Amino acid sequence: MRDILKLMIKGGFIGIANIIPGVSGGTMAVVLGIYEDLIEAIGNFITRKEKRKEYLLFLLKVFVGAGISIVIFSWLMDYLLTYYESFTYLFFIGLIAGSIPAIYKTHPNMELNVASAITFLAGFGLVIFLSVSVPEQHVDGTKVVVSSTNLWKSGVLFFAGILSGGSMIVPGISGSFILVLLGQYHTVIRAVKNFNIVRLLFLGAGIAIGIWVFAKLMDILLKKYPKETFYFILGLVCASLYPIFPTLPELLYQKMIAFSIALIAAAVSYKLGEIS
Repeated sequence: MRDILKLMIKGGFIGIANIIPGVSGGTMAVVLGIYEDLIEAIGNFITRKEKRKEYLLFLLKVFVGAGISIVIFSWLMDYLLTYYESFTYLFFIGLIAGSIPAIYKTHPNMELNVASAITFLAGFGLVIFLSVSVPEQHVDGTKVVVSSTNLWKSGVLFFAGILSGGSMIVPGISGSFILVLLGQYHTVIRAVKNFNIVRLLFLGAGIAIGIWVFAKLMDILLKKYPKETFYFILGLVCASLYPIFPTLPELLYQKMIAFSIALIAAAVSYKLGEIS
């Protein structure tokens, strides 16, 4: 029972990390000492039949803990994004900015060359392209993607789930940040809060596929092209500061509070990256 509770608590911390843009669930798994076990269980669940039951029990404990914490914190995040949008997004920006040095230090050989520069620019350009090409509108103080049909909304959620699920297991990049980038973060938070089963099914299917595919893909890329892969991730993260930058509060003291929040968040994220 103690081992079960311990894994569920660790899963809870991973869930909290995944719901806060800029805080990496993969990094949290590294800090908690279960990253390698998690990747092994996800990546080999289908292929290694003799250990499938062991993997299933391990993943259930972690994911149940993560799920509980996500449901609880979704209420808090919905409230903050509705009533304190600028402060909340600047908090996210601080977390993202503070994680950049940790990503750079993840690989021992990050000397810049032509290939790494190209992959960095590819990641940077992808984020800018998405942020410019996906139309947005403001609803209840938060950004949401404009779409004409429910089928399109579900498709966007499914696609966002694939990218978000994959990034959840990559140390240094946040799954919920991907949702922010695609304009789906508050939509997902409200779907979790209100138990919108249809939206959660599309999102969950995408996340499940993304986690499994990216676990395999990252294993290959990090073994064959580690430096270029991390430069691509750096490009994604650096460019992400542009599309989520909010409208600043009008009063000077509010601006000072907002930027102080961003600096504190950056310091916390930087320290967490150093620990990992």
